[in-house]
Parts: sequence; C-alpha cells; structure tokens
Amino acid sequence: MLNPATGRVSGLSLGVVLLLCACGDNKSDSGQALTPQEPAPIAITTEVPTTSGKVRGVVDDEGLKQYHGIPYAVPPVGDLRWAPPVAASTWDGVRDASQAGPACMQPVGQGGSFYGRSDVSMSEDCLFLNVWTRASSTDANLPVMVWVHGGGLVTGSGDTYPGDTITQKGVVLVTINYRLGRFGFHAHADLSDEHPKGVSGNQGLRDQILALEWVRDNIAQFGGDPDNVTIFGESAGSLSISLLQASPLANGLFHRVIGQSGGAFQPMRFRDRETSYASSAYSLGASFANALAGAGADTSLANLRKLSEKHVLETFQSNPEFSNYDSLAIVDGDVIPAEVSQIFAEGKQADVPVMIGSNADEGSTFLPFFEPIFGEGADGFRAYAQATLPEVADDVDTFYPPASARDAWVDLFSDVLFTHPMRVWARSMANVESDAYLYWFTWAPPIPEQEKYGAFHAAEIGYVFGVPEMFGATPTEEDHKFSDLMTTVWTQFAKTGNPNGPGLPEWPVYSENTEGYMELGEDTGSKAELRIEQTDLIERAWAQRRDREIAIGE
Repeated sequence: MLNPATGRVSGLSLGVVLLLCACGDNKSDSGQALTPQEPAPIAITTEVPTTSGKVRGVVDDEGLKQYHGIPYAVPPVGDLRWAPPVAASTWDGVRDASQAGPACMQPVGQGGSFYGRSDVSMSEDCLFLNVWTRASSTDANLPVMVWVHGGGLVTGSGDTYPGDTITQKGVVLVTINYRLGRFGFHAHADLSDEHPKGVSGNQGLRDQILALEWVRDNIAQFGGDPDNVTIFGESAGSLSISLLQASPLANGLFHRVIGQSGGAFQPMRFRDRETSYASSAYSLGASFANALAGAGADTSLANLRKLSEKHVLETFQSNPEFSNYDSLAIVDGDVIPAEVSQIFAEGKQADVPVMIGSNADEGSTFLPFFEPIFGEGADGFRAYAQATLPEVADDVDTFYPPASARDAWVDLFSDVLFTHPMRVWARSMANVESDAYLYWFTWAPPIPEQEKYGAFHAAEIGYVFGVPEMFGATPTEEDHKFSDLMTTVWTQFAKTGNPNGPGLPEWPVYSENTEGYMELGEDTGSKAELRIEQTDLIERAWAQRRDREIAIGE
C-alpha cells in the first residue's frame, strides 16, 4: 500500500507486488483462475503483532483487552524536535503494553481547579496510543473509534479516557497522544527551509494523521475494521477533528466524524501572512525562538534543539501569547491549505457523515479566567464583548442583556467558541453528499454547585464514555440511564453513520432550511433553530473581519 505521507510502499503491499511478479499470472497448474483466499482469522490474545513488532497487553476475565503505550512514531526529540513525525521503528521481541506512555509536555495545573491536573507524567517522547477491544479474533471487523483529547492544544493525554464501557457497545477504541503547545504547533522560517514543501507548523496535527495511518495499517490485528473508522474528540480535540476533515493529508483515513464543542471555523492565523487581527505564525515563531535562546543568543535550530524540554516548556509558559488558542493550529499551506471555513464552503472537506454539537453552558467554568482580565459585572462583560466581537460590539447588548452579566458572559462565550462554529460546520456539510446531525447537550451533571455550572464545557464526556462519575459527580440512576443512551447513540453513529436506530430518539438530518437538531438532556428530543439570532450576530462579525482582509489584500 502506498503511504501518502512518505511516498513509500508498505512491506505488505511490496510483498504482494513481488509475489505477483514472480508468479506471472494467477492460475493453477490446470490453467484455471484461482480464487483469492481470505487470511484465516487469528485469535486475539495478550500478544498482538503490529507493523513495528509484537505488543503484550492485558486481558481481563470478561474478555476486555487493553494495549497501552504503543509507539506510533519515532520519539520527536533531538533533531526531530518540531519536525514532522516519523513512523515508529521496528523492535525485536515483545514490547510491554500494559501501561500507558507519558503524556506530551504540558503545563501542570493548566485549567485551574476545575480542569487542571497536577499528577501528569510527561515527556517529549510521548507519541503513543492505546487500544481497547473485546474482539475475540481478527475477523471481528468491529467499528473503530479514535479519540482525540482536548485541552486547548496545550494539555491532556489519551490514557485518561477509559474504554471499559464504550467497547461493550461493539466498537474498538483507540486513544492517542499528540504534541502540544509550542512542541506541537511551532512555525518558523528555518523549519520551513527543512521541509520539501517549504512549510512548518501544525506538527501536532501531523501526529494525529500518522496515528490514523497506524490505525489503518494495524487495527485489524485488534479486531477492528480499518474501513470503518470514526474520529471523535472534544474541545481542542473537536477542533482537531474539523481540521482533520479539512486536511487533504488525512483524507481516506476515517469514515465518520463526531465533534464535541469545537471547530476551526473562525478567521484563522496564517503561517507567513499578517492580518488585521493576527500576526503571522512566522512572526510569533521568531519571538518564541528569541525567548528560547535568550537575548542576543544563538537562535539556530541546531542550538534550540539542544535545549532541555523543561526549558522549552518554561519558555512556552512565560508569555500568554505563546499559548493563545488561536495561534496554535494555523493555515500552513500543506496540512491545512486554506482557512477551514473556506475549505468547507468549497466542499473540499472529507465527504463523510458528521455528528456535531455543543453544550448549553460551555462558558460557566471559564468565567473565573476572564474576570481578572476584563473586570467583573456588566463592565467586564462589555470589555470582553468589545475584545471578542469588536465589529458588532454595539449590538451585543440586544442579544446578551448585561443586566445579568454572568449569564450574558457565559452565553456569549459559549456561542462564540462553540454554538456558532458547530452550526457553521453543520451548514457547510450542504456542500457535500454526506449528512450532518447537530446536537445541543443540556444535561447538568450532579457535581457540587450543579446549578451554577449546568451543562458545562466537557460535561458530556463522562456520559459518552459511560463514566458519569467524571468531574467528581455523584450520579443517580437517571444519570446512568442517560449515559447508556449517550454511549449507544455515539456508537450507533460509529457503526452506521446515522445516530438513529431501534429504541433511540428520532434525530433529524440537519438542513439550513429547517435548522433541526437533537437536544440531549432531560428534555431529549428533536428541536429546531438553535440560538439563531445570536449565531447570526457572530457570523456578521466574522464576515466583516474577513471582508476587511479582502479589502486590505486589494
């Protein structure tokens, strides 16, 4: 098989080519054409072969098999720091896969008391993935779900998401790590000089693509179907999913898409072009390189690659601009050849079914981060609105009455970052053949101060994975029932590309004419026209921002 990333023929396909050349034709001694034989199914045990070598996982009494810390790439260290990932080398013997590998380098405690972690084992050598399966043999052909974790492209790891429950629904789960922060999203002219296409940045997205290539080449050994792969993720993971759907380098590596609260449909930063709203990624990359080296020091790649991973992380944390969410994934001209919104508007995204949505109270957990910056109350809200949507700031009060500043702030943050991008994503699927399904998650997990936080950012994850205890919740019987519904819907979509099925609520296909969506919560059911006036306001602001860029370009 030709690997589009490397241009090389894989060992299996090369062997087939040599075999065909040696045989001359596919006939028996009697001259009759032979029927190709399917390989005999192999029982899946503790030890499983991969393209790099055998791995030894763990199997429990109920048949759940786990294989953790499988490297899908060469360690991205030394001369490979900031370089595109290279497929994992082969090893002899059997590699222990009973424990997850370290997380990628990230700030500890990022996300405050609600999302932050202090127990992160991390390393620059972090490109590992984890497989959970209940398949008994290699001919099971179970649908595959590949989870891309969130964390602002700055924190997180794949091993924190368990596959115990979701695999009970008849799927194979894969969770992955990818490079984060400036380890994974660093563009610089010197890096581009190294690349045959003259580009740099988006290393973390290239990691995700290489992980999907690993799934394509190996997942059948774990009972998964490489021709039925669903990619799904939340927050920055969902943003990544939209980027993967837009990327020509990822096309063909997945067959369904689930996006949970995040999509890259905002005006984006460019690798080598300044805009009225953002400097170029090159400019920011040069600032980062100067900060790494120190005043007047050598900023060559050779020198910067010698610096310790700890120093790179500390420098990354030294300036908020280096970790700005919108400055990480960029239009680099290769992985992402144009703005995601443009790619989707032209119907150039991967033509696969999508199930996407967001939560009702996404902003409730973020307010403590913004009040120290913008101030509290109505004045703080208006300052935030001016900074976020300057093009329509005078009209914001009409749709987000500041009399209840906290509610207005939560709603505006939620709509700008999540509600509107997911609507754009759904609407843009009209440009291809595949269907889109939009949801609105309104279930409030039973955590402390439940009424304050509501259906907060990431609240749905525990229900999707069958772990409603997530975030310290104390789930009731109703929470467990609702979690079973969520897991069933997610896996039903992974199996068929459609969330509808026996015993499930009837979910309409999204269309721009009807604006239909599914509410998932205490009032689960089909609804229409989700926050249309508010998202229209955001669309007007973004359109003016893009029009201004066109005018500047002229």
